[in-house]
Amino acid sequence: MPESQPAGPALTLYRKHRPMAFDELVGQPAVVTGLQAAVASGRVAHAYLFAGPRGTGKTSAARILAKCLTCQTDGPRPDPCGECEACISIANGTAFDVIEIDAASNRGIEHIRELRERVKFAPSQLRKKVYIIDEVHMLTPEAFNALLKTLEEPPDDVVFVLATTEPHKVPQTILSRCQRYEFRRMSTADIVGRLQRVSEREGIQADAQSLTRIAYLADGALRDALVLLEQARGFAGDDAIADDVLDAAFGTPVHDLVERTADAVGASDAGGMLSAVAQAIERGADPAWIARELLRWFRLGLLAQVSPELLKLEVPPEMAERISAKLGGLKRSIILAALRNLSETISQRYSAQPRIDLELALIKVVMPSDELNLQSLSDRLRLLEERMDGGSGPSGPPEKKGQGRSASEKAEPAERSAPQVRALGRRADNPQAQEPIAPRPSQAAQRAAAINGGTLTHAKLAALWPLIVNAVKERSMPCYGYLGHASIVEADDVRLTLGVPSKYNRDRLAEPAMTRILSAAIEEVSGVTPSIEWIISAPSAPMPHAGPSEFTLAESVLGSDLF
Repeated sequence: MPESQPAGPALTLYRKHRPMAFDELVGQPAVVTGLQAAVASGRVAHAYLFAGPRGTGKTSAARILAKCLTCQTDGPRPDPCGECEACISIANGTAFDVIEIDAASNRGIEHIRELRERVKFAPSQLRKKVYIIDEVHMLTPEAFNALLKTLEEPPDDVVFVLATTEPHKVPQTILSRCQRYEFRRMSTADIVGRLQRVSEREGIQADAQSLTRIAYLADGALRDALVLLEQARGFAGDDAIADDVLDAAFGTPVHDLVERTADAVGASDAGGMLSAVAQAIERGADPAWIARELLRWFRLGLLAQVSPELLKLEVPPEMAERISAKLGGLKRSIILAALRNLSETISQRYSAQPRIDLELALIKVVMPSDELNLQSLSDRLRLLEERMDGGSGPSGPPEKKGQGRSASEKAEPAERSAPQVRALGRRADNPQAQEPIAPRPSQAAQRAAAINGGTLTHAKLAALWPLIVNAVKERSMPCYGYLGHASIVEADDVRLTLGVPSKYNRDRLAEPAMTRILSAAIEEVSGVTPSIEWIISAPSAPMPHAGPSEFTLAESVLGSDLF
């Protein structure tokens, strides 16, 4: 069977080399196996949903399925002949009974009503009528409702194939009536293999390194890779495609600056990080692309620490060695913070200031002490525990012998717990005091002492109240709103009494669901779970929500050595 459709020179590479059969569909083995089995057994569904990223073969698979169902050479068959009138007309886009609809431009209810009328007529030429609705998520709610009944009970000779890049926008009523096939983003190896075959057929001179670079730029989309290959061929002319051609076509690679940025983040070098980002943008890199590359880089660094075998499967050996050398010893808390912040930045698809969002996400990793919220407090506590226990990664260059320490300090351990540091401070202020240094407590005891000193008092709860309110806000906005009227009456480890100015507020906050939310927030912040009692009390000054004074309040209770 020919690998691709014969076509004139005017066709672009991605159209000229579109898969004509399932054995040419690259990188989707599960989809191919499922559809071929359905055709071979005669159990073809009346509606399919093909979901996945752009350029992964959804429309091509729909056309191949149409060929399988309508092939005039011993069809239906899982491997269409490609030579009969039905296969040729579908490949050329001239088959009257295979109707492709672009839902982005035919999204209204009037278009779906027209489709419903046409479905009633029998096929005019082929065995089946196949409706391929591309980007189906673009249909309006009214259009989806109009399609629903037809999709559920179409005529026996009609098959629907819905294709979408955003399946979460398709109503559940539609999803429940379709067999769903997930198209995956293609691996770099699959894309490189396809590019090599296309290059051989087209007489394009390109080495494996250049094709690999094109595959990385395509980001898992084979169609994008073929478009990039054709663009590079235009820049190369009669010469071979090499690095200088790719630099001219797509810009100088900035992966070195991405690595420099990651190195600066790992070293907590804010200036170096901002400088590397600025240079990458000056070279033409998009901030969103930089964020994705950094996310990928830190993810690979996490794999280097927890699963080196999986890392070797995802990247070439030399790159795996470089990642292990650069990020294998980086503190895991920094890697996790970078992954979390970069993921949040990438999820903001329509940001007005993508560069600022990227820089802010990295600054939060490099300088976590400049931001006070529950997550940053958790990160700082984790860093403190790592320092107390020696850390999970390198703790910085060792102190040279005799440098920066007095003779008495040289005889003492290099690391001390927070109580030991405060004790040393008291001895320095009063040389006559001979207060002994307590033995270092366990890690669990350190954390309990760091959070609330082992007990809960009115003053400590008042200092922690802004953090508790923020934790409630993340769980329930109604509870957060009612909590703004509350004041602390009494507090200890067993019972917490809170006052509100009205019976309405008390009754709402005393509901079991509201009490559970507040109890969980108090436990998260303070480590204590007292029973909560609500009373009606005279209006008083409102408790402080998160604000500029929050850092000072928490520091006064928890101890400045934690920050």
